[in-house]
Amino acid sequence: MAQPENKPLVNVAKGIKSDTYPIWFLRQAGRYLPEYREIRAQMSFLELCRDPKKAAEVTIQPLKRFDLDAAIIFSDILIPPAHMGQTLTFGKGHGPLLTPHIRSSNDLAHLKHPDVEKEMGYVGDAITETKAQLGPNQTMIGFAGAPFTVASYMIEGSGSKTYSEVKKLMYQEPETFSSLLDMLAEVTSEYLSMQVKAGAEVLMLFDSWAGNLSSSDYSKYVLPSLIKLVEASSKNGVPLIYYSGQGSTNLSKLADLPVQVLAIDWRVSLSEAASLVGSHKTVNAFQGNLDPIILSWGDEALVREKVREVLDEAKKAQIKGHIFNVGHGVLPTTSPDAIKWAIDEIRNYKA
Repeated sequence: MAQPENKPLVNVAKGIKSDTYPIWFLRQAGRYLPEYREIRAQMSFLELCRDPKKAAEVTIQPLKRFDLDAAIIFSDILIPPAHMGQTLTFGKGHGPLLTPHIRSSNDLAHLKHPDVEKEMGYVGDAITETKAQLGPNQTMIGFAGAPFTVASYMIEGSGSKTYSEVKKLMYQEPETFSSLLDMLAEVTSEYLSMQVKAGAEVLMLFDSWAGNLSSSDYSKYVLPSLIKLVEASSKNGVPLIYYSGQGSTNLSKLADLPVQVLAIDWRVSLSEAASLVGSHKTVNAFQGNLDPIILSWGDEALVREKVREVLDEAKKAQIKGHIFNVGHGVLPTTSPDAIKWAIDEIRNYKA
C-alpha cells in the first residue's frame, strides 16, 4: 500500500491525519511585504500576473520568510473574464473594473469561450515555476473565482455594496443569468484543469460574494452551475477548497457539493459550521478562520490569544481536519511579525 505524501495540507484535505498542523494565509503574498512592494513599484498588477517568473517570485516570497505549508499562485479571480471579451483594469484608489458590463442577453452574446491553454497559460507557467522552488513538504495551490462571484463583477463592473444590477439580471432575465454562470463554469473548469496539469496539488474556489444572497436564492441561482463546475473539477483528482462567502448563510445548502474542504470566515465558529454542514458526504476538513484584522492591529499577546482561540475551537468542534488560515485575505496593514507570532503559536500548540 502506497504511503501518503508528507504534505500536511494535502493529507488533511484528503482526510489523512497529519503530525503537522497545516498553515497558510489567504493573500499571504502581497502589499504587507516590502519585497513585494519593490516589485510592484516596477510594474502594474496585471503585468505582474501575466509575467510567470515575477508571479512565481512574489508567490514564493512569504515562504522564504515564514514556515508555511503551502503557496497559492499569485493571480486574480478576474483573469478569465479578461479573456472572454471584457477589459480588466486596476486603478489607483479603486479595485478592479470590468468593461463593458454584461447586463442583457445581447451583452452575453458578445462574450467568447477562450482557448484557456493558449490565452491563460501564463498562470500555468507561473505555477510550474513556483512549484520547482517549493520544499518537499509544501503544497502548490491553484485557484479561481466561483461562477457567481466572477459573474457579479462582470455584471456590476466592479465591487458593489448592494449588487442591485446582479439581482436585477438574476430576477428579470434568469435564463441570461443562468447562461452566464454556466459559461463561466465551463471556462473555469478548463482553467482549473490547466492549473493541475501545471502542478497545482490543491484547488480553491472563491465565492466571496455569495453571502450577499438569501439562502433560497443561493440554492436556486448559484448552486446549479457551481455543482457542474465542482463535479467537473473533481475529475482532476486533487482536493478542492470552497469558500461560500461571508457568514454561515449557505453552509447548510452544501450537502451535495463534492468538495473536500470548506473555508469559513470569522463570522461563524468552526463548531457552528460543522453543525450546519452536518454529515457532509465528502468534506474532510474546515479551513479558517482568524479575523485578519487581528494580524494588523493586535500586539503579540493578542495575536497569540486569538490564534489559540481558533485552535481550541477546532478541537472543541471535533472536526475531522483543520487547516489554519485567516477568514479572509491578509490586509496590507499587517505586520510580518504578526504572521511569525501566529505561526509560532500554531507550531507549539498542544492539541
